[in-house]
Amino acid sequence: MTSPPIGLNIRRLTLLIALAFLATSVGVGYWTLDVAGLQGDPYDPRLYATLRDRPRGTILAANGTELARSERGPNGYVRRYADRSLAQVVGHASLTYGASGIEAAYAESLIGQDAADPVSQWRARYLGEATEPARVQTAIVPAVQRAAAAALRGRRGAIVVLDPKTGAVIASVSQPDYDAARVGDPATEEEAWRQVTENADRPLLDRARQGLYPPGSIFKIVTAAAALESGVDPKAKVRVDHPFRADPSWGNYSVKSVTGAHGDFDMNTAFVRSENIYFAKLALQIGADRLEEYAARFGIGATPRCELPAARGQLSISGDLDRPILVADTAFGQGELLVSPLQMALVAATIARGGSLPTPHYGTAVLAPSGDPLRLVEPGAAAQVVSPETAITIGTALVAAVNAPGAFAAGARIPGVIVAGKTGTAETPSGAPHGWFVGFAPAQDAVAVVAVVIENSPKGGEDAAPVGAAVLRAALGR
Repeated sequence: MTSPPIGLNIRRLTLLIALAFLATSVGVGYWTLDVAGLQGDPYDPRLYATLRDRPRGTILAANGTELARSERGPNGYVRRYADRSLAQVVGHASLTYGASGIEAAYAESLIGQDAADPVSQWRARYLGEATEPARVQTAIVPAVQRAAAAALRGRRGAIVVLDPKTGAVIASVSQPDYDAARVGDPATEEEAWRQVTENADRPLLDRARQGLYPPGSIFKIVTAAAALESGVDPKAKVRVDHPFRADPSWGNYSVKSVTGAHGDFDMNTAFVRSENIYFAKLALQIGADRLEEYAARFGIGATPRCELPAARGQLSISGDLDRPILVADTAFGQGELLVSPLQMALVAATIARGGSLPTPHYGTAVLAPSGDPLRLVEPGAAAQVVSPETAITIGTALVAAVNAPGAFAAGARIPGVIVAGKTGTAETPSGAPHGWFVGFAPAQDAVAVVAVVIENSPKGGEDAAPVGAAVLRAALGR
């Protein structure tokens, strides 16, 4: 039997060694990068091991002003933050307690290991070379952020403002807030962490994207969309008689009219007067499955696709509207519904942009030390939720809800600007109702969408609508 030529054996051995090396490299690379794990872990020590030894990259507002930077102190570098009202958005970076917000979501970029710069990643991870950190630019507009913080006036609640064309978050306030610099400073972090974690008001929670609340009447936008897409005529009159009980099986339960109404309502009038019975009847007419479908289309009961952690919310405890009373309750934003302000801002933004759901994002670009973009953050639209015709019909109703005589959302009016919006007063077992407002302006070509929630607000939507107007004015530069 003839043996293979020695040259062939050498080639086989070389190929075997190369394959083994490749497999080892892939394995090492996987465990080093751990795409599904460590990159998303705010406590990954790799991202903070050099926190004191060298500066992290700056975090910038849309106009280039610094929101976070590193300063050299007696014990090494510490993070400084320019705007406390952005504490939950910009976040903190601590060697002991990890990171949150932008500090966590863009941690690799801020230490000079952005995924768009694989050479720097390789040099840092395998050669141990210190790489100059990148900068993260956000969509935050300082003037709008200041206006939102001033309008909320320290009341518990949240405001989030979106650019409906891009989904970029241009302002976000959550109260109560906390001092992120104290959490990141080794001289104060232990005491600061104890204070914020023991605070019953949970200041670490970003109420704008992680707080969950019953939405009240602002959810009528979703109910109206489901009805219109099911063939309901918005001009058709629906009889309203307070209180409404569909049949004897409802027992003592009934849907109440806010105004104790008796009369015929079309969709515009129902939005203007926030008529619960009208929307409950629409939901019962189209059925639970249809309302569930359109709630899901708008993202209710799902986690918003966003680079910062956001709450999931729920349509109901089971996920289904499995009984008529729950269908009726859900139609006007009660029942077992839970949503975040970010989710409801996305609902309003979908109407503002012709029926297409935007993808929310806080960052807009990662910049190299030279200032050139390493990568842009442009996630695009998530889905076409409703037709442009449906969006126009609902947008017209939302304009009426602000501007018509006797409109409940009249507090959101801005002289010289057509505002579209809806108030909500959401009953809650935790005390007085929560006050809501969602809206956008200008109605015909929106540049800003706002969602406001004020916890346990004594006047509900009446309190929230003027807050929304103040923020929209700032966004419009008025």
